Amino acid sequence: MVQQLRKADVPAEKVHQLTGVSERSIRRIVQEPEVTSPDGKPSGKGQGVGRPSDVMKYEAQVREWLSEERDPADGPMKSREVLARLRQAGYTGGKTAVYELVKRVRPPKQKIPLVRFEGLPGEFSQHDFGQRRVQYADGRIEVVKFFASRLKYSRYVDVQVVANEQQETVVRCLLKAFETFGGVPLMGVFDNMSSAVKSREMLADGTVKVHWTERFAQVCMDCGLIPLACWPYRPQQKGSVENLVGFVKGNFFCGRQFKDRDDLIEQMQVWVTYVNTERKCDATGEIPQVRLPKESLKSCPHKAETYAFKVSVVVRPTARVHYRGMEYSVPAEAIGQTVTLHLQQAQVSIYLGERHLADHPRTPENGQSSVLSEHAQQLFTFKRGKPFAQRQILLDLDPLVEPYLTELVHRRPQTWQPDVEALYDLYEQIGRADFLAAIALATEERCFGSEYVQAIVKATPEGLTPPPLPVLFS
Repeated sequence: MVQQLRKADVPAEKVHQLTGVSERSIRRIVQEPEVTSPDGKPSGKGQGVGRPSDVMKYEAQVREWLSEERDPADGPMKSREVLARLRQAGYTGGKTAVYELVKRVRPPKQKIPLVRFEGLPGEFSQHDFGQRRVQYADGRIEVVKFFASRLKYSRYVDVQVVANEQQETVVRCLLKAFETFGGVPLMGVFDNMSSAVKSREMLADGTVKVHWTERFAQVCMDCGLIPLACWPYRPQQKGSVENLVGFVKGNFFCGRQFKDRDDLIEQMQVWVTYVNTERKCDATGEIPQVRLPKESLKSCPHKAETYAFKVSVVVRPTARVHYRGMEYSVPAEAIGQTVTLHLQQAQVSIYLGERHLADHPRTPENGQSSVLSEHAQQLFTFKRGKPFAQRQILLDLDPLVEPYLTELVHRRPQTWQPDVEALYDLYEQIGRADFLAAIALATEERCFGSEYVQAIVKATPEGLTPPPLPVLFS
């Protein structure tokens, strides 16, 4: 504009008023080559006006370094590595100039177009963890974690609320998803979850070898699933997986109110049923359940509840094994030997080689230990230690037993052993729940002695919460 105005003999002062350009700049612009294209480079600093940097004399050397062949595991040469080499070559200038040079001369990355494709029936499934911050109706806030799975062809979805992202959680959620789908697809695509991917190795040919965790690899082999791992920070490889998590967040969690965690789980089950059986998928235009029969899935030989993880542990001198804070009893002859725990979802089976030793609930009723009656009898072979062993088993039942036995021992310091033996026999007869109910009632009424607890049990033959005590205890 300046050039055209001056070419039309418009005075510099008038040009300044029209364009806002100073008269000094107007004189400079008039002396520059005429602008003939709107794509022309700006004048002044944009053309590199000023003293050239000292790094420019190393430009050829930097280009050579950036074109060197490198081990794929090392990745492309970093700017700080170029700066370090230049320092060794005698460069004394600043690092900013080096970084700008590297940015300008580095060979451009090869752009790879994003490939969109539809899976064939039974070919792919997608799996990933997600989480969402939820505020319940009473104001409590919880970060809810979930595991989402989807068949790529039919878009059939399974979503499960989970407590953590551990290996066992991944495996059981995966098996539960296969039960929901009705079988196992050919391949499963997983995001970069540490509970499944142990490490990655860059091979000499530039390919990546994935090292799976042992438990995850085992379940894949047991089910006949080929696992595929997305490379971190490569959205073009895992867009569909991440979209699955975004789909759950955007369509289920948004706009819903939950009373508590149980209400959330119930609403999620209703929503999953609706998405699979009533709502048309945006991508396919069909209801997922309509396309599900076309999926070519293999039958899964395992179920989430009964699939067993195998863990080896050593039996302690107490004839118990410990695993993640829980104790399980075994026969005394196994003390000091290595046994194998078969960890199912609700049960633990213990083996010594091929010999089956015991079955226990995975989570004992008292949250700490599970001692079978036949194993407890072995603790009583030492006569003097029998009352202490029985007392400890009763104490382990529930914290409410401790104040009762404490008061009993202090009231009958010389004769508490027969009381404990009688209480233990009563526990063996009626079970944990009724025994604890009787102990609670005896504590409330301040009746300390085995005869009182036995009377309470006789007065409540139904085994439920005991009624008010008879006159005997007034």
